[in-house]
Amino acid sequence: MMGQGMRQSNFWTNKIICGDAASVLQRLPAESVDTVITSPPYYQQRQYKGERNSGGIGNEDYVSIYIIALLDVFDEIHRVVKPSGNIVFNLGDKYIGSSLALIPYHFAISVKNKFRDIQLVNDITWLKKNPTPRQYARRLVSSTESFFHFAKTPNYYYDRKAFLQNKEKVRNKPTRLLGKSYRGLIDRSKLTVFQKRLAHKKLDDVIEEVRQDRITGFRMKIKGIHSPAFGGQEGGRKSQMDRNGFTIIKINGDGMKKDAIVMAVESEPNIDHPAMFPPKLVGELIKLLTPPKGMVLDPFVGSGSTALAAIREGRNYCGIDICKEYCDMALTRIENEYRRQAVS
Repeated sequence: MMGQGMRQSNFWTNKIICGDAASVLQRLPAESVDTVITSPPYYQQRQYKGERNSGGIGNEDYVSIYIIALLDVFDEIHRVVKPSGNIVFNLGDKYIGSSLALIPYHFAISVKNKFRDIQLVNDITWLKKNPTPRQYARRLVSSTESFFHFAKTPNYYYDRKAFLQNKEKVRNKPTRLLGKSYRGLIDRSKLTVFQKRLAHKKLDDVIEEVRQDRITGFRMKIKGIHSPAFGGQEGGRKSQMDRNGFTIIKINGDGMKKDAIVMAVESEPNIDHPAMFPPKLVGELIKLLTPPKGMVLDPFVGSGSTALAAIREGRNYCGIDICKEYCDMALTRIENEYRRQAVS
């Protein structure tokens, strides 16, 4: 099964391939994929259509067998990803009895134990603005999911500036008010006269950097008032606190890029899939982890959100799914996206 807009003649670039993930992945060339972003079927969580309903990953009798099945797929993913590549797995948890099974974390630990060279860079949290409305008497509504970012080597592709680039920038106080609270804290501190004078001088300097738009903002830590920098660990900021009685942390660019994405769950008319994640969310990860025109692979592509996001961000895609109905659904969404782009 083929997607539209193919730019290369091989069997997997810009294609949706219907088949078992582990088997299809064996046909892909080694070190040919820039990024894998995927969300395998959750453990005994949802009813999927077609073949997924009568076998396949997610229907195992035990969590341990489910994780082994995921690791088998991860074996092939590890093989096809470039040395500069990234791997992102989204997994949801499950209550077994009245207790969380911590399945995503068992999986992440299993990957680390099996692939000693791999790095777990971040556990990126998706905070859902509109989780499924439920009322529980003795627990809170689950509204987060983990996206584990693994890197094959320390030299992974990473474009931090592109991540959440359109998010509203941090707005500081008017520059006339900047540092006002810090000045009072400096004067009330137990710093020496020399240290207080130096602190005021450095505060003036960093405020001027904000006024000139050279930095976005800053934080100041004062000895005896704020907690030690980095929890008191040895390093440059601790040395500054010990020597000068304060340290200033400058914030550059668009501010801190946090390991969380706040975004609503989305649905689309005529798309009958129980676990779609928003293409915008996947798009943020693609911009962060995939070079322009790079290859994005999703071995559990479902309704095609990863392929859709790749197209929108100017990357190539390959999607695999065992369910023919989902493959057809993904192809329809892809074709509609190409039509939309041709008109706009």
